[in-house]
Amino acid sequence: SSGINAEWPLRPGEPLFEYVNEEIFERESYKRFYDLLDNYESTVGVEEVMTKQEILEMKKFIDIVVESEPMKIAQRYLVAKGWAPEDTEEFKDWLWDVWFTLYKRGRGRRISGDSSGFEHVFVGEIRNGNVIGFHNWIQFYRLEKSGQVDYRGFIGRKQEDQEFMITIQFSWDEDIEDDEEGALKAVGGTLLGTSPEFEFALYTVAWVYGKENRVVNIPVKINEHEFYVIAHVFKQRFLGTCFTSWQPQK
Repeated sequence: SSGINAEWPLRPGEPLFEYVNEEIFERESYKRFYDLLDNYESTVGVEEVMTKQEILEMKKFIDIVVESEPMKIAQRYLVAKGWAPEDTEEFKDWLWDVWFTLYKRGRGRRISGDSSGFEHVFVGEIRNGNVIGFHNWIQFYRLEKSGQVDYRGFIGRKQEDQEFMITIQFSWDEDIEDDEEGALKAVGGTLLGTSPEFEFALYTVAWVYGKENRVVNIPVKINEHEFYVIAHVFKQRFLGTCFTSWQPQK
């Protein structure tokens, strides 16, 4: 369980998370997910280099996720549609290709792989002084706790179920020793309190659905919550981004 600060206007220095029960981070999927969050160079245009240890961490995360109920439901749907393999090991390879394949997001000629779907959506990237991606509450909590993320406020009209999903503004400063402001995320949507395996499964289904049907706005209903997953295909093949929104993207 967690509690957020959704008061407006905010006084400087107030955090988004007022508390988080950190016992959840002892769960296997959370631990495996947490291991991945420090594996990336945040700056777009800087080549990613995956070490053997990092590759092992990614594979362990996929192993855990594939055994989870959310991903089992997702796989059954994707297999029924003919969009993903039924064999477990083949499905793991397929998930790797969707989420962890490196591709070129930056403009430099010498760059071959400076981004991936996982890095963009769950970890976040910095390009030209702006934060792009970064749609995960665990990463936000982790960096807010270390002083690298500064919550700037709530965006848009208040929702009764704002503890399920919020839209916020924040800055990200990797070097907290300097006097610079850090990169700005003007508008960012994220689910709150959801498990890594749930988000991984949700975004996998939404992105593949969007890719196959050539749509960007995928309507989702979970219990009483109705919202959209905005899913973009990058260069006609890669997972460019996935994030949640109360409104469809125009």
